[in-house]
Amino acid sequence: MFDKAGVSIYAFKQPDALTMKSTDAEIDYVMKAAKTLGAKSVTLELPKDAEHTKRLGQFASKHKIYVGYHTHTQATDTSWDVALRQSPYNSINLDCGHYIAAGGANTKESLLALIEAKHNRITSFHMKDRKTKENGGDNIPWGEGDTPIKEILLLLKKKKYDIPVSVELEYKIPEGSDAVKEVSKCVAYAKQILITK
Repeated sequence: MFDKAGVSIYAFKQPDALTMKSTDAEIDYVMKAAKTLGAKSVTLELPKDAEHTKRLGQFASKHKIYVGYHTHTQATDTSWDVALRQSPYNSINLDCGHYIAAGGANTKESLLALIEAKHNRITSFHMKDRKTKENGGDNIPWGEGDTPIKEILLLLKKKKYDIPVSVELEYKIPEGSDAVKEVSKCVAYAKQILITK
């Protein structure tokens, strides 16, 4: 059905069946479902328990599908290091907006350096524009915040990093608009960057 509609699925989010309480059969089912959908990874929040990322990494290796771990404003450059060491199939689902909104040591320069250093372990990006913590941390329309969207997209293009980028619409939709129109604006913003540079 998805193939006929021209929809390709690169990731499958199923956190409820990938918890520490999940049975082996439930985790196996999620991995099989993701592969059936054509996804290269399943995604969930980065667990606090290293035993859980180790367990999921073992299932990921068995099924040859990545587990992309997502963080919010607790993200640091080393947040994923333990999970990445545990399995070649543990990976990063990097939310660029959340990373920037954390502020402090999380800067435009550190984000770009993180992408370059770990690009081969990043299986997807969530892209949004946010202000830094120091500037309020708000989600805002693309091009108005502190997330270095332009620099990220140009880095991906220049280095030919094959990492899917999702538009994550989290800013307040203006009156008279809707989610479809706003996502279209984000896509147009990204295309303009990639076409002109």
